[in-house]
Amino acid sequence: MSPRLGVILLVTTWFCWGFSYPATGIMLDTVDVWAGRSIVMAVSGVMLLALAYVQGHEIAVPRAHWRDLVIAAVFNMTIFQVAMTVGIHLFSAGRTAVIVYTMPLWAMLFAWPLLGERPGRAQLLALPLGMAGLAVLMSQDFTHLRHASAGALTTLVGAIAFGLGTVLMKRRAWTSNPTVLGGWQLIIGVLPVAVVWAIFAPDTVWAEVSTESWLAIAYLVVIANALAYFSWFRVVSIFPATVSGIGAMAVPVVGIIASAMLVNEAVGWRELVALGLICSAVGINLYAATR
Repeated sequence: MSPRLGVILLVTTWFCWGFSYPATGIMLDTVDVWAGRSIVMAVSGVMLLALAYVQGHEIAVPRAHWRDLVIAAVFNMTIFQVAMTVGIHLFSAGRTAVIVYTMPLWAMLFAWPLLGERPGRAQLLALPLGMAGLAVLMSQDFTHLRHASAGALTTLVGAIAFGLGTVLMKRRAWTSNPTVLGGWQLIIGVLPVAVVWAIFAPDTVWAEVSTESWLAIAYLVVIANALAYFSWFRVVSIFPATVSGIGAMAVPVVGIIASAMLVNEAVGWRELVALGLICSAVGINLYAATR
């Protein structure tokens, strides 16, 4: 798979994941965190494995790879997806997207000792630009949000887990198709989430779930998980962890714009300045990657 294809798939993930943040907020209007995330992850995982089977790929993963697959699933799926969902519930959709994409910083920090990937000049230039954009977005007064601190901290934990999970996926030479790996990670990752849901039995009344929430769940299953992970794991296989991580920093920009469009979150000068900084970082990074 060529770097040009990798760029196309990366852009696909920007929009799939960017719109997932307001979609999750809409889902949580009438569905609890644990039920919503369990349904989305389980159905998405089955869809990816079914897609791989239809394409003629081997669904079974070699026994020697299962340990690494489970570890990656815990970080990439269980911790990240739950932390991100709770962050949206306690904080706000657009700003949660911003915190999640401190992920490239953690990916770069983990990739150096675990993969021996020293950041190149492009990454050393792109990363501060992108992080400056994130800092501008977060330099706002959130005192009107009652649980802002808890939501921000939970989301940061998810971002760190996502960065580490991305690096761990690069440590092994996988023989399985990326679609198969994505499907199994979703299914493995949902197991602890479903257990928590079963034990605490949240109070979702399914008869009262709104049409908007069901549509949001459908988007999260088909687009934000099945299609996005189909694309993302190929991006990870094409590019180094540092490149793919920084390339994903455009997602919060899409998330901010999508949240303004769908759930009426405000877009001010901070968002516009951040847009310029993050787009510059992504452009520098992708130009270096394609060369």
